[in-house]
Amino acid sequence: MANKLEIIENEISPIVESCGCRLIEVEYAKDGDDMTLTVFIDKDGGVTIDDCERVHNAIDAKVEDIDISNGESYNLSVSSFGLTRQLKNTKELMYRLNEIIDIKLFSPVDNKKEYSGKLIEVKDDSIVLQIGNVTQEFLRKNIASAKLKIDF
Repeated sequence: MANKLEIIENEISPIVESCGCRLIEVEYAKDGDDMTLTVFIDKDGGVTIDDCERVHNAIDAKVEDIDISNGESYNLSVSSFGLTRQLKNTKELMYRLNEIIDIKLFSPVDNKKEYSGKLIEVKDDSIVLQIGNVTQEFLRKNIASAKLKIDF
């Protein structure tokens, strides 16, 4: 299954980009009694319903050609994760460079488990935040969650 998901990601990524969006993740999972292929997108300034519709229409035929379901029926959904989504992978973190993020750690660093700072570097095994005038590196394996900081 992962192989077909990777194929779909590789095939539709340029199509999503041609619609002015970025492909974040593709997920194929049971949703109630049905299977759903969900394509998660993002763009600077946020994703609108029109963006989701445009991407859906643009990728529909390509996804059908790949036939993830081996001929079984499924639903195709295009969605945004929303602002409160966890930043799970390198690609998502890279899109948030120079933005303020909040992280929670599994184990304390300097007696703290929560930090907020400007994401200034993403490495394979760590991230670097600028917190005030100080930069601090955090091992990714110690990060329980990372989210874009939202001020209301």
